[in-house]
Parts: sequence; structure tokens; C-alpha cells
Amino acid sequence: MHADPMLPATADDAAAMLREAAITGAALRPGGQGTRTHWRPDPREARIVGSSRLVDGFEHYAGDLVATVPAGMTLIEANSRLAAAGQWLPLDPPRAGSIGGLVATNDSGPRRLRHGTPRDLIVGIEVALTDGRVVQAGGRVVKNVAGYDLSRLFCGSYGSLGLVTRATFKLAPLPQASCTVVAQFADAEAALAAAAVVDGPSLTPSSVEMQAPEWRLLVRFETSEAAAALMAEGASALLQRRAASVAIVRDSQEAEVWRDHAHRLATRRGVLLKVVVLPTAMSRLFALLSDARVHWSVSGRATLGVALLALQGDDAQIVTVARGLTQYAREHRGHVSLLDAADAMRAAVPLPASPAAAVMRAIKQRFDPAQVLPGVPDGR
Repeated sequence: MHADPMLPATADDAAAMLREAAITGAALRPGGQGTRTHWRPDPREARIVGSSRLVDGFEHYAGDLVATVPAGMTLIEANSRLAAAGQWLPLDPPRAGSIGGLVATNDSGPRRLRHGTPRDLIVGIEVALTDGRVVQAGGRVVKNVAGYDLSRLFCGSYGSLGLVTRATFKLAPLPQASCTVVAQFADAEAALAAAAVVDGPSLTPSSVEMQAPEWRLLVRFETSEAAAALMAEGASALLQRRAASVAIVRDSQEAEVWRDHAHRLATRRGVLLKVVVLPTAMSRLFALLSDARVHWSVSGRATLGVALLALQGDDAQIVTVARGLTQYAREHRGHVSLLDAADAMRAAVPLPASPAAAVMRAIKQRFDPAQVLPGVPDGR
């Protein structure tokens, strides 16, 4: 890969670079801070066209709970600016990175339970295309192109359709207080049953996370101080009947719990998979893992059927486990994605293309007929 990235300073610059590549037959790959680049390696000798200089054009419409954020701005900086008005963009992926990267990967974190993914929050987008155009859609500038919902279409496209230059999102008020219930269980069945109870109609947690095979639940409440305390006490009382131990943590202790949770899989080497199944199928998923002859660890959205799974051990056994999980997910209306692995393992892990891959390839042909940009994500 070329050492020096191309760094446009404006959306027009980016569109001109993409058009020139289409004319000359060059291969380009959109990039931001590089926090998720390894999730979708590009086998081509592609030059990076980066968004790090695309930092102008931040607009906050506090009265509408909407903000337009340039692609090169980090999530941390955007939320620092929004906090002055008591608002925020409620996304919390383990690797925050740039706004462009968040949109391209549709990455999210534990707060997905309450607030969703970038695809759920985005209402407008500005993108540079390989035909030299800068296109805006949705948000405060309504201009759809070719009938597509561009805002959501580009979420999870991994830079295969164009370069995101700005995005507009729905915001949320900053919560006044936060507290987390930490509960320990004997097994997966008990933990999953408890997760379903605390995510019921009487409580409104922003996150219900499961750590396995420790069988630990983290249940976070973010709202007013009185409401957060009341709901945490209520959740604690419900969990006391099912758990081996229950504690409520606040302030620095709570921050440490979530910091450790965010990094518990990032510190492991091996293969990192994202497994998505129906929530009712999570129990059997853990049973399959318990029989696996590899070391495994999960951080999961317990009530959403989403699990980040780290596998370590013998390569052949990892491939066997991945094959079994892929088949199981397919049978339960789900899918498995490979997020991180060494090149040799990436080629060996048997993940089929998702059913949407054929549609995405047709869309890519419409947006990038010269194939300047990377191929569409296919599950790997």
C-alpha cells in the first residue's frame, strides 16, 4: 500500500481525487484514524484517501436536537462540543475514532440497547462520489439520489460506495446521572433470564451487557439522579433472587467497570467475531461455545442477540468453531462477521457472503462502476 495518504481538505477536493482515480484506474481506500481498518483488509494495492483534514462544517441545531459533524472529527471532540448545550451523540463503540469511520462501519457499543447504531441515528449525509460529485441527502438538506436512502445506505458500507465527508445525526439530552448494577450468576441460563427481567417495561436501562464465561451482567441506568437510583435499586432487588451477588456502582467505580468492559476483548489476540442471532437463540449459542475446544470470551448485548466473541487456541479448532457458529446463526435468522484475525486465519475462517451482498454489489456498480473503491462487505 502506498505510504502517503491523500488528504482532501474539502468535499470538493475529495470528489476530484475520486474522479481522477476513476479516470486513471487507480485504487483508493477511504480511511480515517485507522481504528477499524483491519476489520476489512483490502487485498489491492490501494492508496488511502483520508478524512483527517475534513474537520470544518460542524453545525449544531440544539433546538432540533440535531448536529452535522464533519467526517474527520472524532466522536470525542463532537461530544465535547455538544456537551456545552447539554446534548450528545449517544454512541459508545470501544474504538471511538472518527465520525466518518463510525458511519462507514456502523459501529456501536453497549448503549445500542437504548439509542441504536449510527444507522438508527443518522438523518443526513454528504458524500464524495467517484464521478466527481458531492451529494447531500436527508437531514436539513433533502436531496435524495437515484431513489436510495443514502444516509442509511452508507452506514456499514466500509467505504465501498464513496467517501463520507459529513453526517447529520439525531442527538439526545445528556443524562444527569448514571449508575450500574453488577450481578454475578452461576450459568448462562440464569444470566440471560435475569437480563430479560431487567429489560422489561418497568425499567429502562441504557445498557444490559453480558460477560461470558464469567456470567456477569452490567445493567446501566442513565437519566435523572433520582430516577437512576430508583431503577438501580429496583433492578438490584429483582436480581437478588437470581444472582450469586449483586452490587450497585457509581462515579469512578462505575467508570472503571465500563472501561474494563470496553477493553476486555481488545487485549486478546486470536480471532474476533461478531455473532448476531435472535435473542431467544443466545442460550444455545453459549451451549455451543461451552463445548468448544478453544478459549473463548464474549461481550454481548444480552437482550439484543449481539455478541462480540474472541477465540484463541488451535487454528483448526477455531475454524471448526466458526463453522458451527455460522451454521447456527444461519438457522436462527442471524449472521457471523469476522472483525479481526491474522491474514492466514482470515482466509481460513469459513464465513459465507451475507444475503445482502448481491444487492450491495449491484448498488456499488451504480455508484462506483470503475471499481476505484474497495469491494462491498461480504461477511468477512
